[in-house]
Amino acid sequence: MTRFFTTSILLATLPAFALAGQSHTEALRAQLESRDRSYVFVTMHRGDWRHAPENSVGAIKGSIEIGADIVELDVSKTKDGHYVLLHDGTLDRVSNGKGPSTDYTLEEIKKFRLKGDDKKLTDYEILTLEEAFALTKGKILVNIDKFPRDPKGIAECARRCGVEREVILKGGFMPNDLKKKMDSEWAGVADGTFLYMPILNLEKKNSAKGFAAWQSAERVPFAYELCFPNEESLDVLTQLEGLQEKGGPRIWINTLWNSLCAGHTDERGFKGDADGSWGWCLAHGATMIQTDRPVELIRYLESKGRRTLTAKTPATK
Repeated sequence: MTRFFTTSILLATLPAFALAGQSHTEALRAQLESRDRSYVFVTMHRGDWRHAPENSVGAIKGSIEIGADIVELDVSKTKDGHYVLLHDGTLDRVSNGKGPSTDYTLEEIKKFRLKGDDKKLTDYEILTLEEAFALTKGKILVNIDKFPRDPKGIAECARRCGVEREVILKGGFMPNDLKKKMDSEWAGVADGTFLYMPILNLEKKNSAKGFAAWQSAERVPFAYELCFPNEESLDVLTQLEGLQEKGGPRIWINTLWNSLCAGHTDERGFKGDADGSWGWCLAHGATMIQTDRPVELIRYLESKGRRTLTAKTPATK
């Protein structure tokens, strides 16, 4: 699991962000909240899982080294109420443990070790969400997947760790449902402290209803994650495309597999049709792409002049 980078790639993928004392995450947040749509954000799916186990220390550090803007992390809960990084909510696929994380205390979970992509056991332990935030703070934004498992508790954890302006929370909630789930932490969504991104599955009939509900909410989301297995039901995408020049909500597309992006996948780009993959997303207004091929995507975006941060001061709420 060794990663090889050339000096030129590393220099190209790490933008100049130390402006007027800004941290990298402050610069990225300012860009997210700006009206400029020239910069395209790259999100690493479960971290750098090709070179370290998903959601591990190595996966997070690898994401930072590659120069990604956002690392997607999956949160699950332990028997004694701690948050750990596990996609499935169970230990079987990714570790030498068995069963759901809720069957174990944190002390017990820390005894297990994670498997690599080759299914071989490694020395990596399962991280707590607090440990993950300690690694990411000031260096890379975090997209919390599986946020619906405990919206209020996860948001509280982000506040305790001082990263509430560095996380992107997401889920399929309608505004009123999320408000109830988050309780007092909803204020952080309403005033813009937390970035919340609704997930819309465009093949489902209620996607347009969800879009309309969020567009009329007390705070319009900064972005929408769109999932679509085909190009037959892209009405919401078309509406969002038209809002891009006005600085409207950003478009997030997952190029991970066919059912999420109508075949405009990473592998299509990796095998030589970058314009039919990532280029299609750019042509339809995407400025946030979640990928399993970050190095190749960043290289492609650089060739299109889409990797220069322009917002040089933190956005004002």
